[in-house]
Amino acid sequence: MLKQRGDDGSAIVEFVWLALLLLVPLIYLVLAAVDVQRSAFAVTAAARDAARAYATAGSDAEGERRAEAIVTLAMRDQGISWTPTGRVVSCGSCDYAPGSSFEVNLHSLVRLPFVPEWMCGHRCVAGITVSAHHRERIDCFSGSTTAVAEIGAC
Repeated sequence: MLKQRGDDGSAIVEFVWLALLLLVPLIYLVLAAVDVQRSAFAVTAAARDAARAYATAGSDAEGERRAEAIVTLAMRDQGISWTPTGRVVSCGSCDYAPGSSFEVNLHSLVRLPFVPEWMCGHRCVAGITVSAHHRERIDCFSGSTTAVAEIGAC
């Protein structure tokens, strides 16, 4: 009599294959989400801190230098490399008059995990852009000598 082959032991094989098919994409998704969240946090903190550093500088040149240094430090703190591509702070006349405002707009491209370098060269096709915007206003009582004369502007 011929013994028929049963399904003994096939459950463990099916479980391993299903676990691999489901867990590998899930782990990749978690890694990508962590990278994007880390970059978003870094860009947001960098924009806020750069605006505060610019507001307390006293001159446009010193403020821009401080803002770039703060952005570099905040991004490096989260493990993200950043190089300025232009001015960090955009303002109208940049005259530090009490009541005047300025903006900091930052953008960073997050490369997805395990994506080869050649796919993220000049223009990254396998990345997600995160950005942050912060608007700051020069305080009416900032301690500048012109603040007393321009109280009416606030």
